[in-house]
Amino acid sequence: MIGTARSASRGFALLAALLLLLLLSAIVVGVVYMVGTESRLGGTDRENTLAYYGAEAGMEKMMADLSDLYTVQQAPTVAAIQALGVPGLQPVLPGVTYPEYTFTVPNVGGVPTAEVRNISSGPNEGLVASIIPMTLTVTAQRVGGEEVKMTRSIEVALIPVFQFGIFSETDLSYFPGPGFDFAGRVHTNGNLFLATSAATGLVFHSKITAVREVIRQNLANITVDTVASGRDDPVLVPTAPNGCDGAQPACRDLQENEGSKVGGVTSADNLNWPTISTTTYNGMILDGSTGAKPLNLPFVAPGLRPIELIRRPLPGEAPTSLVAQSRLYNQAQIRVLLSDSPADLPGGAGDPENVELANTGAYAAGVPVPGANPTYFAEGIDSVAIDRDWVRPAGVAVGGSWPLLGGYLRVELRRADGTYLGVTREWLELGFARGLGIPKTEPAPLVTNTVHPNAILILQILADRNGDNDLGDAGENAGGITGAANRNNWYPLNLYDTREGEWRDVPFNSDGTDATCALGGIINAPMLDVNNLRRWLTGAIGVNGPQTESISQNGYILYFSDRRGMLPSPAAGGILTGEYGFEDIIDPNNANGYGGAGPLNPINPNGILDAPADMNGDGTIDRVEDVNENGVLDTFGRANLGDGFIAAAQGADTAFDNPSRRIACKILTGPPVGSNLAAVDDLARKNRVSGARHGLMLVNGSLGNLPRRPDGTGGFTVASENPVYVHGNYNANTASGFTDAGNLHAAAAIIADAVSFLSYQWDPRNTFRNPTRVGQGTRNAITSFYRVAVAEGKNRNWPHPDAWTGGPLNAQDYGLDGGTHNFLRYLERWSGQTFNYRGSLVSFYYSEYGNGIYKCCNTVYSPPTRAYAFDTEFLDPAKLPPGTPKFRDLVNLGFQQVFTPN
Repeated sequence: MIGTARSASRGFALLAALLLLLLLSAIVVGVVYMVGTESRLGGTDRENTLAYYGAEAGMEKMMADLSDLYTVQQAPTVAAIQALGVPGLQPVLPGVTYPEYTFTVPNVGGVPTAEVRNISSGPNEGLVASIIPMTLTVTAQRVGGEEVKMTRSIEVALIPVFQFGIFSETDLSYFPGPGFDFAGRVHTNGNLFLATSAATGLVFHSKITAVREVIRQNLANITVDTVASGRDDPVLVPTAPNGCDGAQPACRDLQENEGSKVGGVTSADNLNWPTISTTTYNGMILDGSTGAKPLNLPFVAPGLRPIELIRRPLPGEAPTSLVAQSRLYNQAQIRVLLSDSPADLPGGAGDPENVELANTGAYAAGVPVPGANPTYFAEGIDSVAIDRDWVRPAGVAVGGSWPLLGGYLRVELRRADGTYLGVTREWLELGFARGLGIPKTEPAPLVTNTVHPNAILILQILADRNGDNDLGDAGENAGGITGAANRNNWYPLNLYDTREGEWRDVPFNSDGTDATCALGGIINAPMLDVNNLRRWLTGAIGVNGPQTESISQNGYILYFSDRRGMLPSPAAGGILTGEYGFEDIIDPNNANGYGGAGPLNPINPNGILDAPADMNGDGTIDRVEDVNENGVLDTFGRANLGDGFIAAAQGADTAFDNPSRRIACKILTGPPVGSNLAAVDDLARKNRVSGARHGLMLVNGSLGNLPRRPDGTGGFTVASENPVYVHGNYNANTASGFTDAGNLHAAAAIIADAVSFLSYQWDPRNTFRNPTRVGQGTRNAITSFYRVAVAEGKNRNWPHPDAWTGGPLNAQDYGLDGGTHNFLRYLERWSGQTFNYRGSLVSFYYSEYGNGIYKCCNTVYSPPTRAYAFDTEFLDPAKLPPGTPKFRDLVNLGFQQVFTPN
């Protein structure tokens, strides 16, 4: 029995051992299985993660490629967009393929469907834009079959610049003395400087965005402190939409210590700024650190600056390139081009529509102008009996004649099929000259033209030899030369632009008479009669005007370029670039702006690229005279200045390539005495302008006179690579102001190198009477009205010289670009008069032709009462001016991972 028990016990132990072994084996198998499963699951998760990152990389590549496409094509087709999905453009990642990589674009006939509505999100939220919706879809697959699918909804938004009240590509300054209240959104791609010395404050009404910094402690000329200079009055910024309107329910003063920097642009960050920007002001004022994004024109890239908008095309430029498509030259329905050589004009030397402005060839017997047949182009003659003030140029024989206009003219229109038709002869045969008399009141025409009443482009004026507005008095001393049919009875249309001519705000009175002008300020400015242009387009005068198409731009763009006297740029490879070519304009060591050698004491430019400083806080040294930003002090444009005004016989000082060289320009108040050329009194008004000193004056542009489409919609834009001068009320009138019960105003814009506004009391002759003293009574303005968007250049800010204090220099303002309140240029004494303006203010570039620095208030102008307002009609895309430049913005509305199977 005992043996049996032991045997049973051993059997149980064996069974237990077997059971334990089985259990251990099961545990081992389970562990091995678990480890294998975890390994497999871990590998799957890793593959899914890699697929996710592959899909994300694909999505970002799609966005980058789409952005690049819109950089090189202004309006790509659906096919061009979808071509971005080809395998060659997909990301290259190890072990990742893209079975799905597509751009879905709603379209009609292969053209993306655009809708006009508000931008949905981002810093530009709320702006009206032409929006193209798209969906991007990408599926990333790993070698093991793991897939991740993503979709992203985006908007390509084309934002019209004139929807902004104020836009600046570079630093933007406010420092008004009187109160300044201008509605509309504000944006700058640079720094924003905010200051005012007005008790009523500087008032904003809409969102403000500055890509760089918001500066409250300093002005843009670096050294002037806002508090120390007394510019510490309220800067009122809304804390909610419409917060500063009416009773100002949500309007707060942005304190001097509440900018994004504790001082100027190179000072330390203000640590409280993020809270001030996003919480205190609820995002109504942003800088780059709190959400502001740059807005750029589509073609802007290294070597291509925004000023290309107003330039003629470069030699050999592809017409399909983005910059070519963006040029207003190529968009224009009407082109008015002047050059020294017909080879520089469309059609070249053999085209009969490229007309020389001289009495030669087909026009040797004058131009057959109805009612004044024939009419000659203006000529000077070497005869003191006729005009002792004419200066015989080199190469002209004693007693000979010479052209006072010079160069070649081409005018052309664009037809509906896109081809251009030359109409130079047609315009000239409508007239190209005017008589005297500029009435001071409306509704009389702004410029009475008793000689050629139908003239569109006016090139010359009857010779009022003593400047008294009377052609019949004995003081004319015309030697029997009278009447419109005499080639020696005409003068060019010259004016003196004090901002361009004078270097400082110091009246030049070295000879005791205030009777001299600087060569750089004598501008030849042909007149464009806006109303006669409208009449020509409607067929009321001329023949071919109604052929001009008006659909492509919702109205008409007139492009103007006068390159007479322009010299090729050595730094640009010896081509004409559209610029003045003289940048040596500051010389901060010379406070007075004159004092060089010679009897009339011109300044001698210092030949140095002034003035080195980090002006915008980007850590690089700026050379602020370098307005074309090519790194070179360009002075090549001085070489031919003054050729039409100065004879070598006038004395030892023959440096007439110096823009500050002074000549006699005062209009005579009585009969001339004697015939000595060394004692002439009226050179500037009567002689030919040489060098790149030309512009365009718009006249007769009052309410109802601007061209519109035949159906009464659309508008009119003037684009010019030269300065533009606006004479008299424009797109509005004195009687009704901006009230337009008859809906006669046009959607209007001027896009130019520089734009000066002149009251309807302006008379170009008066600019020569007291050229450097605005308060002498000859340049008195009168309250006027202007309704037009303006895009123009300004001068660069430069470091304020510490030594310049007090006196007539108005020293705190030196080194500034004039600020927003002086962005529109003045040349008159506006004291006690109101400058009424409604529009949009846009600064895309620095002026490269009219590049005289800002100065006030003794020589150039005295400020008006400013009644400025943003034109809210520009918020309606149908009411934007023709050729309105547009920014491109890619807005990401969000993306999602798709988990449902295909």
